[in-house]
Amino acid sequence: RQEPQAKMNLTIFTPLLASIVFSWALAEDFSGPGQIRTLDVHENNQDLGCLTSKGKWTTVESLCGEFNAQRVGSNNEFRLSSMGGGSCGIDGVTFKCGIQSGIFGTWGTEGPVSGREVVRYGAYGLMEGSGNSPPDAKDEAVEIHFSTGNEGGKAVWLGWKAL
Repeated sequence: RQEPQAKMNLTIFTPLLASIVFSWALAEDFSGPGQIRTLDVHENNQDLGCLTSKGKWTTVESLCGEFNAQRVGSNNEFRLSSMGGGSCGIDGVTFKCGIQSGIFGTWGTEGPVSGREVVRYGAYGLMEGSGNSPPDAKDEAVEIHFSTGNEGGKAVWLGWKAL
């Protein structure tokens, strides 16, 4: 007699648990405190560094900025600010902090990096650094901007590492 009851509990509990796990997984990317990581477009999306609190690309881990992402509107939109750098947005085509805040988005976990959300701004998301990118550890951090395909450096997606 307990078999039907156990089956019914499992039938109700399984979708509820899946919903909670799915919501929790989505909340990790671009929500709360984290780092913005530069993920290679090729080579299995290898991590090529991070952004500083000013929004520049570096490969020196101690210079990685701490950001706060706050979801707004739909689940795929958010605002970014950096601790010590202020609100983040797009200045022309360049990612910067310390300027008027922009609303960023993602393509969800079904986007260009399987299972991870990456930054988009409108329809754009592919980024590159100026000149030598990723920058060598001995070099200064470089500005990062939407790719035109002419920069000569590595193209990257901006991903999230929750802290």
